Amino acid sequence: MGLFSKKAPPAPPVAPTPPVVAGQRQSGKISLAKGSSVTIAKTPLITARVTWSSKTDYDIYALVLLRDGSVLTVSQFGSEAEPNFTPSVLGGAVKHLGDIGRGVKGVAEEVIEIRLTDDIETIYPIAYSAQSNGTGSFRTYKVGLSISTGDGTDVVIDASSASADKTIYSVAIGAIRNTPTGVVVEALERYSTPSSEFRPAIVKGEIVMDKGPKNLYK
Repeated sequence: MGLFSKKAPPAPPVAPTPPVVAGQRQSGKISLAKGSSVTIAKTPLITARVTWSSKTDYDIYALVLLRDGSVLTVSQFGSEAEPNFTPSVLGGAVKHLGDIGRGVKGVAEEVIEIRLTDDIETIYPIAYSAQSNGTGSFRTYKVGLSISTGDGTDVVIDASSASADKTIYSVAIGAIRNTPTGVVVEALERYSTPSSEFRPAIVKGEIVMDKGPKNLYK
């Protein structure tokens, strides 16, 4: 460096990332890691979409916890305790659309439409694969959940941390909580015990795996 060379100007300071405030609404494309949560806006129609590889078959249902403590099940197949399944409850507030998008570009999906009413507290989407489908893990078949509000916000819980155990058949992927400040989406990823065909149940307001009735084979 010469005697009269100019020194390089100092780098501008890096602006700190603003902290995420609990309960503050977020928007846009959001990816949730296991154990994390986010608050998004409450819109008239919210969709819970579960996707997986079309090389196998999964069935999606949801447990709907009401503020009075009662629980409804939205599904397209029954259990030993409830063989007559209910694809729609609360006058269509929570509605299972059945099999859609089978095998499109190698991805299958099922969708549950949600129109949150004041009496709904939490909705738990559940992904299930019967033993009759054979073995295969949630990670192998890339089972993921996305929650969309229809206004450009999508919360995704992908299969990057999903169980690789081929003998596990049920997972409560996430929770959709109806709160005064908005919709809180949590990444739960709670799994049934190996080889269990029992559904989860709501115990003291929270989901507990394997405490519900046994699924009927499809």
